[in-house]
Amino acid sequence: MPKTIKQSLASDSKGFYIGHRLILPFRCQVLKIIVDGHIFTEMVGSDHIKLQQDSKNTSIYFRYTGKLDNHVGTYKVVKLIVAEWESDLCDMGTHIKLVCEIGEKHEVTIHEPNDDMLFIE
Repeated sequence: MPKTIKQSLASDSKGFYIGHRLILPFRCQVLKIIVDGHIFTEMVGSDHIKLQQDSKNTSIYFRYTGKLDNHVGTYKVVKLIVAEWESDLCDMGTHIKLVCEIGEKHEVTIHEPNDDMLFIE
């Protein structure tokens, strides 16, 4: 059975990256991606971002940033605003802010931002 975003956060599920691809351990709707000072809100037909979902995961392909392992140890993160797959996107209460930290050995730590972290909405 697929995990929800909240279940994944509660169980400290890790994401995975390989090359230009970030794989989240849950299926979700992506509203906004913030990476390297760029904000992406248009995923359909974008030259920079491509999304792919299967029953248990969401993959984000970064076509412009280079390999994600270039971000290891540089304090760079990928910030997301997402919602559960079945959520009403018009209800702002369903939006979840996430921070994805690119780690070593293809591991991605996913958590909600703390109060000190700047997060552009």
